[in-house]
Amino acid sequence: MGKKKFGLPFQEGYTVADQTEVHIFTDYRWNDGSVSRRWHVDPIGVEYRSVEVREFSVKNTLQTDQ
Repeated sequence: MGKKKFGLPFQEGYTVADQTEVHIFTDYRWNDGSVSRRWHVDPIGVEYRSVEVREFSVKNTLQTDQ
């Protein structure tokens, strides 16, 4: 059997539409060195100039009083 392929997210794209932040895509780096993009919306309708690319983070950005 060959080596199992796995990917880790490393950056994401966001934009604001109708005063709501929309997650556009997530980029993954695979253990074979390749990179792929998973689209969360139809890429045909994306205004690329408005996309903010951010480093992927698993941190919780919501503030709670718990």
